[in-house]
Amino acid sequence: METILDRINAHKMAEVALRREQTPLSALRDSADYAAPRRSLVAALRDSTDYGIIAEFKRKSPSQNDINLAADPAAIAQGYAGAGAAGISCLTDGAFFGALPTDFAAVRRSVDLPLIRKDFVVDPYQLHEARAMGGDVVLLIAASLSAAQIADYTAEAHSLGLEVLCEVHNEEEVGRLSPEVDIVGVNNRNLKDFSVSIHNSIRLAELLPPGIPRISESGIEDPQAIARLRRAGYRGFLIGTYFMREADAGRALADFVGQVRTIEDLYDGAIA
Repeated sequence: METILDRINAHKMAEVALRREQTPLSALRDSADYAAPRRSLVAALRDSTDYGIIAEFKRKSPSQNDINLAADPAAIAQGYAGAGAAGISCLTDGAFFGALPTDFAAVRRSVDLPLIRKDFVVDPYQLHEARAMGGDVVLLIAASLSAAQIADYTAEAHSLGLEVLCEVHNEEEVGRLSPEVDIVGVNNRNLKDFSVSIHNSIRLAELLPPGIPRISESGIEDPQAIARLRRAGYRGFLIGTYFMREADAGRALADFVGQVRTIEDLYDGAIA
């Protein structure tokens, strides 16, 4: 049975082939941002005093439909930065997530945080696109790639100075991980029925390779969940829809971090 991910990947392959014809690799390498210095998300997560929140900019998704189609990427990115985000994830897929061609550039020009180019990577050409955009991190989705592809794409990304966030959903995908990826993300969303549960991150935690920073993604809307996931070894949390559907996404992030801090203080006090 064809899944939404199958449809997205098929569309992406055709889309990337067209873009490669329109903008050859040589043109990407000649772009101004291709030569710009990169920022480390690994370091930002390690040094974060606000729980390693990676705040996401997205306009819609297949599971949520329209989230905030009129969102201003520059204003939201600045709000996120001011509220203590460790990094920002920015969707660049237009067909399924409603990204505008100018979104990533607007975010990049607005903040100096590590920036994830979040898309569905099916071709190494997209890694060069991410560098040309001024991205710092690329997302590799294990459900879309073989173990050999993950290893090869990771090596290519590293040669371009990019960090790699590799996303897994289940045990089988954990087995495809390359030890060279920089960050492992566990997605709490079931790609077959779109159900979401943070128990997926907790369940997979003991299977993840030690020594690689881990983050939890999708369905995180309760500050209590951050406390639970931190106990399971997670040091970063990718959150998008929860903030994007609010009138002031930056304020929503600041309030969320404040609530997590209160919970953590209570927990520390209880075990002192």
